[in-house]
Amino acid sequence: MKRPDSARWFWWGLVVVAVGALAIRLAYILVSRQHIQFGGDAFFYHGGANLLADGKGFISPFHPHRAVKASEHPPLYMLYLAIPSLFGFQSQLTHLIWSAMLGVGTVVVVGLTGREVGGPRLGLIAAALAAAYPNMWIPDGSLMIETMAIFTTAVAVYLAYRCWREPTWWRLAAVGAASGAAALSRSELILMVPFMVVPLGLMAEQLSRSKRWIAIGAGALASLIVVAPWLVFNLTRFEKPELLTSSTGLLLAATNCDDVWRSEHQSYFSIQCTYDIRREKVPPGLDQSEEDVIYRDAAITYIKGHTDLIPGVVAARVGAILGVYHPSLQIQIDGVIEGRGQGPARAGMYSFYAMALLSVAGAIALRRRRAAPVFPLLVPPAMVVITVALTYASTRFRASAEVALCILAAVAIDA
Repeated sequence: MKRPDSARWFWWGLVVVAVGALAIRLAYILVSRQHIQFGGDAFFYHGGANLLADGKGFISPFHPHRAVKASEHPPLYMLYLAIPSLFGFQSQLTHLIWSAMLGVGTVVVVGLTGREVGGPRLGLIAAALAAAYPNMWIPDGSLMIETMAIFTTAVAVYLAYRCWREPTWWRLAAVGAASGAAALSRSELILMVPFMVVPLGLMAEQLSRSKRWIAIGAGALASLIVVAPWLVFNLTRFEKPELLTSSTGLLLAATNCDDVWRSEHQSYFSIQCTYDIRREKVPPGLDQSEEDVIYRDAAITYIKGHTDLIPGVVAARVGAILGVYHPSLQIQIDGVIEGRGQGPARAGMYSFYAMALLSVAGAIALRRRRAAPVFPLLVPPAMVVITVALTYASTRFRASAEVALCILAAVAIDA
């Protein structure tokens, strides 16, 4: 199907929106973020990128002198941060500004996707929402992997709509490659292969049945090719098999224990649970893969022994990510524990309510228009719900879905 006609003013408008997006992000960083001493995951990406640029490889920045092999997180964001580090720009502020540039790239891709969905006006509305929506610019000032996850998700959705309009095996392969890149930012985004690549191939009515399956195979193969170097690297450097990340067991152990399931923090995690397991069951000298197995087994044992609590815990997690389960607690978690600050945390929560309501209206409007399918925009929220139900509810886990919210909200506004 032919793409809606574009116009010269669309490109000028997109440039203006991109400049505005950069101004918002730089103001947030320079006013509120540049003097923060980031720890936890943010320090892992920042310090890990510098170690990588210095030729140390993928080792833990928490133990640089011991050269501990590290695979807690997929590598794409760290590789991106390592680019300025290679040229000697290794400061925290440099990495924040470099992340902001990636965030501006996301705004541009969202605008292009909106144009594919409903024309240039819708594209500019979507880009403007992505530029101003707090949950899109807060990650850019956090040194967290969600900046890369949002960008790669936006690229995958954009390519999905291009493929829907002109389906070919190589276009679907591009969607698969983008899905693989997304999995190298957040591992659960590999779900875009079965949730997006396969349906796109099956919907390609212009192709014969055999060519549809060839296209689906090309998409799956492209995603595998993109992630293969990281998979092979992990499978060959640890004692136990590891794929995209070695922190799955640690994550499950921190979210499935009495401190979480029998408390008011049912939607979140407790690091104390992992400390208890380490003290009781993890001997010294193990690598990350061996520790991962111990943590994972402990979490699975706990879940099997408390199946009666599962519905309530899952409901709390999903409710929290939707902002309806103890929203004041979620704001507190985002502001203090996640380090966003109380003001941005409130802005993120309240603006999410507005965007979510607009998105529901936008999905209905898009379905009635039948000018473009709605399902590619439903894939990121579906992945978020699955991820949160299995782990815990952090607002940053919703990052990939924010792309879809911006575009669907733009459909509603445009309508």
